[in-house]
Amino acid sequence: MHTDYTSDYTEEFRLSGSEPGDTGEDEFSEMSQEDLMALYEETFRGFEAGEIVEGRVVEIEDERVLIDIGYKAEGEVDRSEFLDADGSFHLSVGDTVEVLLVQKDEDGYPVLSRKNVETARRLNELAEKYEAGEPVSGRIVSQKKGGFIVDMGALRAFLPASQLDVGRISDFSAWVDTEQQFLILQFDKKNQNIVLSRRALVEQERQRRKEEALERLSPGDVVEGTISNITDYGLFVDLGGIVGLVHVSNLSWTQVKHPASLYETGETITVQVLDIDRQNQKVTLGVKQLIPNPWDDLHERYPVGSVIAGSIKKIKDFGVFVAIEEGINGLVHVSDLSWDQEVKKPSQHYKKGETVQAKILDIDRENQRVRLGIKQLHPHPWQELAQRYLPGAWVSGTVSSVASFGLFVEIEEGVQGLVHVSEVPAEKGRDPLENFAPGQTINARVLEVLPEEKRIRLTLKPGPEDSGELGRQLQQQMQAHASEKNA
Repeated sequence: MHTDYTSDYTEEFRLSGSEPGDTGEDEFSEMSQEDLMALYEETFRGFEAGEIVEGRVVEIEDERVLIDIGYKAEGEVDRSEFLDADGSFHLSVGDTVEVLLVQKDEDGYPVLSRKNVETARRLNELAEKYEAGEPVSGRIVSQKKGGFIVDMGALRAFLPASQLDVGRISDFSAWVDTEQQFLILQFDKKNQNIVLSRRALVEQERQRRKEEALERLSPGDVVEGTISNITDYGLFVDLGGIVGLVHVSNLSWTQVKHPASLYETGETITVQVLDIDRQNQKVTLGVKQLIPNPWDDLHERYPVGSVIAGSIKKIKDFGVFVAIEEGINGLVHVSDLSWDQEVKKPSQHYKKGETVQAKILDIDRENQRVRLGIKQLHPHPWQELAQRYLPGAWVSGTVSSVASFGLFVEIEEGVQGLVHVSEVPAEKGRDPLENFAPGQTINARVLEVLPEEKRIRLTLKPGPEDSGELGRQLQQQMQAHASEKNA
């Protein structure tokens, strides 16, 4: 039942200008009944469904409470909605209360609710937060399929499991009964459907901190960070707001097999900022740049020609790698292992871990390579031969073989010289080599010794200084051999 005050107010309104000479008589006396009613309606405030309004308790009955909200008719609220947690009723006529205008009934009278005031107020607050993109607080109260239920205070919202955090979560139950902050992803006020995301807020905060870090950092800065991850290709270092990468090539001036052999996750490390890609928000870091490059003065510490003693680190078919100092190895190529032996398999002559001496032959700082030699520790035997067998000197030797192009003559054990066919005197039309056979002892003159090629060139022709008696002796020697062969 609603009380309508329209007729009483109309009469009061009409009589308010009844006194002769009253200003009201001049203003309203000529207005029709319809105009007066329209003017009366304007004195009541307008209401929208879902609005929270303040009203005055005008009557309390057994089942309901009548409340004047400043409308043309009071609204009613079920008495039970004013009971407290103990079931007690503490309301009196004249008290001011807040109620929710649920709707207007078919006759235009207000339908009010007390219990939905907090829900409506919270919905209005959340709507403002949603529009502004601001975070909201809530308590994760339970877990359900696909996510969690969050108590927002008078409202419940849904948090998908994928929106809980940015990283992998091993124990979802640990999040239940915790206070968190969220961003609202979806908001349906009418159906009170709210979807939250904690992950979006974490990502938003990460992005803010990342941008601050990018503004703070500059190439060349030396900073401290915490190793957050170690991979085959380097270290990821948390610099506070942004994670940078130390590539394995920037860990040390010398070779690093795996970063995990030098560092541990969670370790504090000092790094230098090498480059900042602000567009892609990437930071390149370095560790080796904080110490001098040992290759810069390696040539001063190990001059070319100096001898080092080092452990064999690796053996390959093409040579042996020897440690010069920590992290720096030199290569003894297979061709630099021996003067007089052809080494095809270095592993047959050397063992890993064996200590050897080697001579510094060359240092390539740009490509960080050192060439070593073992055979260079000993005199070149052919250099000694070149000193013993000077050009023009006569030697005596034994023909070891006869080829179509000349004679091979052994002048000492293990050393042969070649007399080319063009260096053998002969009569026109005769084979210059027909008078020679293996085992024959002959005298020959040295033309030149070629140490690098391990060759000695010989000749049977006399030099200008030998055109006398020596020349005749040589001819006699050859004729005597020819007679013996024909006999």
